[in-house]
Amino acid sequence: MGGIYFPLVFLKGNIMPKGKVVALYGENGQVMCESQVYNFNTMVVEGGIRNQQEVEFELENGKIKIIFGTGSNKPTKKPAPAPTKKENSSAKLKDTKVFLTEEK
Repeated sequence: MGGIYFPLVFLKGNIMPKGKVVALYGENGQVMCESQVYNFNTMVVEGGIRNQQEVEFELENGKIKIIFGTGSNKPTKKPAPAPTKKENSSAKLKDTKVFLTEEK
């Protein structure tokens, strides 16, 4: 069982790796990222790409899920909604108590 095995790089959070598009020919190409090379098909490209262009991409199980080229809409991390202050529900109720008293 010979061959070269590349270690998988696992990224945490919303960090997208950057790489350079190389060997783009027709519908196939490669992205070089540090010491890794990932093959891709142009079906996973969003926007425009060309050889020697630096791009951001997402990985899933060691394969390129999507490449963000020129003019693509990269997902941005939405800020967490600010916690709303809960008002006491009893504060909203009006005082509607009626006291029955005898008049003399």
